[in-house]
Amino acid sequence: MWVLAALSQAEAADDAAVKPALELLRDANRHDALRAVAAIYVGRFGDHTRRRALASIYGSVSSYIQATIYYSSVWWPSVERSTVKGWGGHSTLHSLLTAAMNKK
Repeated sequence: MWVLAALSQAEAADDAAVKPALELLRDANRHDALRAVAAIYVGRFGDHTRRRALASIYGSVSSYIQATIYYSSVWWPSVERSTVKGWGGHSTLHSLLTAAMNKK
């Protein structure tokens, strides 16, 4: 988890690092905190295909991971970000994230 958090501080990443992070996210045997950090990493550095994978995973994970996937959309291109705006009302946490993301 700490390795992903440290790697998230970089300006850019290549797909060689994003792919294992997506695999961690998909592994339901991993702790939600690790999966959440992986979701943020994939959302920040993944390409269009990886972001679509995040969107497809969204409905099958805990609300904690859903919130991190939603949060990661702050780094997505505006067209893709607008498609997930509907997630903003899924919980109180999502509403708070929406308010914070709109200020950014």
